[in-house]
Amino acid sequence: MDIATIVGLAFGLFLVFFGMSEPGTFTPPEAFFNLRGLAIVLGGTLAATLVNYPFKNVLGMLKVSLQAFSNNGNNNHMEIIAELSTFSEQARKKGLPSLENMLDGIENHYLQMGLENAILERDPKKLENFLDNELNSMIDRHSNGQEIFYNMGSYAPAFGLLGTVMGLILMMTRQAATSSVDSYAAGAQDSMAALLGGMGIALVTTFYGVLLANLLFIPIAGKLKARSDEEVHSLNIIKAGILSIHAKEHPLIMREKLLTFVDKDTRRAARQAAD
Repeated sequence: MDIATIVGLAFGLFLVFFGMSEPGTFTPPEAFFNLRGLAIVLGGTLAATLVNYPFKNVLGMLKVSLQAFSNNGNNNHMEIIAELSTFSEQARKKGLPSLENMLDGIENHYLQMGLENAILERDPKKLENFLDNELNSMIDRHSNGQEIFYNMGSYAPAFGLLGTVMGLILMMTRQAATSSVDSYAAGAQDSMAALLGGMGIALVTTFYGVLLANLLFIPIAGKLKARSDEEVHSLNIIKAGILSIHAKEHPLIMREKLLTFVDKDTRRAARQAAD
């Protein structure tokens, strides 16, 4: 599990809950809990998402969202470099075809496919094009998931405002009907109290829309983008390593080339450990 996502959501909800609470207590008023308002915001956001995207993309969104709450353990750059160095040494000693026996034990799908094509493809340009196409395809898939959540972050406040407008229209209509029956002197105070109470309920939907957009949808989209950028960086390391192995470069030269992808401190520590 990704601790930062869990802690961020929990802390954000705590602060909102604390801000909603009555002074001196930790109990929010019942006015903040309105199932109709929540249904308008969530239902409207989902409906707009279904209109905007194919059904399979919306279903896939649920699976993609889990990546924001999980730590991807496959993006340790030094482990990737060490694995590529092992393949490079094997290929240098026994030739590229000898890597075929090691393919089944590779967990990273991109690395597995890349080495398989490196064994079969002699033209380095065609191999690079294949690796680029696979990488760009993955980036496009990730961008679609991020885009859905960014758009949901824009839909939610809009439907929150829609719910507020609906509530105000109903409130004003009922208030006008009540005022026409009651006498002004007797009903003025009660009418104002009902008006203010109804306005508070109407504004709850805007509250839900802003909360969901800025604490859930947009932050998840941002976390998915960060996850994608991290994975793309790892795959670029793998791509450079595969091309180096295919070009039959010396493992030490390949390792130095791949170390340029990591930060200076990690690079320095790796070189000290190797000495």
